[in-house]
Amino acid sequence: MNKDKKKLYSSTFDVTTTVATIFLLTVAILSITEITSERYPAYGSNSSSNGSASITTNTNNPTSLPTPDFNFVVVGDWGCTDDTTDTVNNIANKNPELVLGLGDYSYEDSEDCWFGIVQPIDSIMNVSIGNHDVEKLEAIMNHFGLTQQYYSFNYKNIHFLALSTEIPFDVNSAQYIFVNNDLSKAASNPNIDWIIVYYHRPMYTLPTKHPALSTLRSIYHPLFEQYGVDLVLQGHNHNYQRTYPIKFNSVNPENPIQTSTNTTTYINQNGGQIFAIVGTGGEDIYPFEDQKDTEKENNYYVKDYEGFGILDVDITNNGKTLTGKFYPNNNGTIIDQFTIIK
Repeated sequence: MNKDKKKLYSSTFDVTTTVATIFLLTVAILSITEITSERYPAYGSNSSSNGSASITTNTNNPTSLPTPDFNFVVVGDWGCTDDTTDTVNNIANKNPELVLGLGDYSYEDSEDCWFGIVQPIDSIMNVSIGNHDVEKLEAIMNHFGLTQQYYSFNYKNIHFLALSTEIPFDVNSAQYIFVNNDLSKAASNPNIDWIIVYYHRPMYTLPTKHPALSTLRSIYHPLFEQYGVDLVLQGHNHNYQRTYPIKFNSVNPENPIQTSTNTTTYINQNGGQIFAIVGTGGEDIYPFEDQKDTEKENNYYVKDYEGFGILDVDITNNGKTLTGKFYPNNNGTIIDQFTIIK
């Protein structure tokens, strides 16, 4: 073979090898993009299965990539009313990256009316199941791609855990086993700065229409405390309530241990959790009962409010500061504000 032919064959081989390499790299990049594009996105995440509920595990090195500021909105007990439409508009005005639904979406025979109202924010909704959702459960689960009523996911530096108060949650239940394992992993994950739990029926509440679910409280608040949960979000009572950081009181569970007397700012919360009820999505409003006789028992509450609105939560300061603000519908006035600093 002469020198010219050798050069030709050599050049052809080099080009072919380069094209093949580029093709394989392109396929690899597309594969990674497909894996990490989920309904519940997380930077540098991959999905795994724990039992039958989905978990997204964040694999970032938190020291190498700063966390940009972002926000999410929380509200439950929506309905299909003009006030529900106002709630959606209120949410849209805050431009959140996520919306957490605290249960009870449509009070009609079908979810269709509610699906229509929330269409502008549908793609960023993450729902928990309420008592009014059980009869229409299949429609909700299918719409949001859920396989279980309880699940968890990571978003940036937050671990979110959705519980269900409508199925067994005792210590022998599949849900409890999942929650215990899930919180244990989240608490030991160096990429997670915040753990936030949300569900429908409350374990703490001021006197109003629905009482607290005492069995839920006795089983799960000790877990929340053990694994360093920061914020617990509840619905069912159609009003707004927010506690100081509190610890479980095994001697008198109805009277939790308050870990701070500051009404607005908390540094590491001294091991306590802040509980909020945000049942203000648009269906009725429940008044609070006269609290004169129980005022001492309920002194761990900072704020209560009767009216429709949303809780907007901002994550700032490289992911180390969480600020919650309750905004009523059709009114820019902030009704309640609290800040947790890591």
